[in-house]
Amino acid sequence: MVERRASLAAPPPHLRRGLAWMLGASAALVAMNSCAKVLREDGFSTAEIIFYRTAPGLVWIWLDVRRRHKSLRPVRADLVALRSGLGIAAMAANFFAVRALTLVQHQVLHLLQPVFVALCAPLILRERMHQLVLLALVLAVSGAFFVLAPLGDLSALPLSPALVGVGAAVSSALAHVTIRKTSETEAPEVVVFHFALHAALAGLVWGLAHGDFSPGHLTRDNLALLGGTALFGTLGQLWMTRAYGLAPASSVAMVAYAGIPLSLGVDIVFWDAHAPVSALAGAALLIAAGFLLTRRPAAAAQPGQP
Repeated sequence: MVERRASLAAPPPHLRRGLAWMLGASAALVAMNSCAKVLREDGFSTAEIIFYRTAPGLVWIWLDVRRRHKSLRPVRADLVALRSGLGIAAMAANFFAVRALTLVQHQVLHLLQPVFVALCAPLILRERMHQLVLLALVLAVSGAFFVLAPLGDLSALPLSPALVGVGAAVSSALAHVTIRKTSETEAPEVVVFHFALHAALAGLVWGLAHGDFSPGHLTRDNLALLGGTALFGTLGQLWMTRAYGLAPASSVAMVAYAGIPLSLGVDIVFWDAHAPVSALAGAALLIAAGFLLTRRPAAAAQPGQP
């Protein structure tokens, strides 16, 4: 009985901090996607949003690093570049899909990535796969299905944007696993700065090649939304990177499921969406999955282990 109670002991402080950072990152990214959805509905292209989402954060991070007299030169430039490439692919697919999907549909599809993270982390990072993680995965996938398909009906889900959303989840999962690897040698600000730099350049070149960046889009309201996209996106990336430096990738990724009930609430308040009972039940299952992962065996979460 004592051993059984010990196996469900509260997580150590460094793990709790990692999960708390990811919870904050999830809320920030929901806010970012809300701003991006409004901008896409107002005619902004994917390339424009990528540029405006990442470019302002470059100045902020550079000034912060300069103030603390730290270097932005990466130790493992190859891993940092790989993380940037995967992140840009995920961001492009993310902003493309968000226009056609409700916020909660988009968030559910995107947050299939913790499933892919939990499956990839043992293979790539050599993290152990525990029984509670498997149970949490079952609950999370079941909850996602209930949110996406009330009463089992998938007909209301746009197929092409949904498939792009799944692609975003796969790219994001690989980027998250790479972040866990880069955290062994890089400060969070270094990883986020180089990601923002590469993404801003990619968005700028892509947008100019297609004749985007119309000055008529930059109304007062849209400038506020662009500022929100940049602010919340940069905070989400910084906090997420810090989370992966403190806790195992599979646990950190699963905390992102908190974005489901958050997105559901935003949909109801700002887009007058209706939440059927099955969607609320699905959100409850997702929250239960995240709670299970915070009760992982303490022995698996010692600071010296991945």
